[in-house]
Amino acid sequence: MSEHDQSSRSVVRGPDRIESRRRDRRTTRQWFGQWLRHPFVHFVLIGASLFAASELWSPPEPERPPVQREPIVISAEQIGVMEEDFVRRWGMAATPEQMSALIAQTLEEEMLYREARVLALDFQDGSVHRRLVEKMRAVGDRPGRAPEELVREARALGLDDDIVIRRLLIEKMRILLAQDPSAPPLTDADLQDYLDRHRERYLQPAELTFSHLFLDESVQGADLENAARATLARARALPPADAVALSDPFLLGLRFQAYSRPRITARFGTAFAEQVFALEPGVWSDPIASPYGVHLVLIEEKRDPRLPELAAVEQQLLEAVGTERATQRLAHGLARLRERYAIRVEGRDDLSTPGVELAAQR
Repeated sequence: MSEHDQSSRSVVRGPDRIESRRRDRRTTRQWFGQWLRHPFVHFVLIGASLFAASELWSPPEPERPPVQREPIVISAEQIGVMEEDFVRRWGMAATPEQMSALIAQTLEEEMLYREARVLALDFQDGSVHRRLVEKMRAVGDRPGRAPEELVREARALGLDDDIVIRRLLIEKMRILLAQDPSAPPLTDADLQDYLDRHRERYLQPAELTFSHLFLDESVQGADLENAARATLARARALPPADAVALSDPFLLGLRFQAYSRPRITARFGTAFAEQVFALEPGVWSDPIASPYGVHLVLIEEKRDPRLPELAAVEQQLLEAVGTERATQRLAHGLARLRERYAIRVEGRDDLSTPGVELAAQR
């Protein structure tokens, strides 16, 4: 192709390219204009603008001031009421130790109640709402009014300072302090540790498995003792399985497996149980009397007291360890709460409870 032809072709293509680019720009502007007019884009841009304005021009939010807790004061008058209530209930005056326990309980409940209020544990509580609605309806007839409206009015009137609501909030606060949602699940090692520390609670008693030959006076006659001696001699000469045939019929059976001392006592009496537990395994015993008659006893197995297998008491241990740890968490939580309050007990110098003594000295 000649230089003239290439120049002519470039002259022809130039205007087409320019027009094509113009069309592309118009299409882009149209698409962008439609996108900007979309409501979602408006929402995002407005939100971003407000956020930027709040960050750049709004003053920093001040730190929330700590909750101011009023001191807990147990007055001499309150203590006098406690003493009168104790006498009315028990018919005698309380000792200093008993009064210390009562004062400590009062302090603890007041502290729990106040903290429950700080945490708004009564908010949206169905039991609290029902109680307030009942109180408002008891005050006067209010037909057609919504329960929520009655609850708001009851709070405005101070009806939420109620003994039933107080007790409910105290218990809710105790439950809250005893919980730890982040606590790891209990392991077999935890359960075994508790089992070892409280072995006396779970220790299984000594047990005997034994057979016996029963000699009934109504069958053997008046000379029961000689009949028992003769039967013993024959039994010791036979294999145990064959010797059982020498027994008179016995309603409760001739073999007892894994019987503890209390179970044997319940069946045969205390004297019989004591003598049987003193026997050695493998030999028919001398005649032993019971309320039924005379017995020749063969101890087959004697098991000493022992701890059960973990799996046998797993559910009991889970409940026990859970209760123990909840009690510990509650105690720690109460100790932390005591640090937030100034506590004063008036008119008592004979307090013996450690926590109350410290409170009385503040």
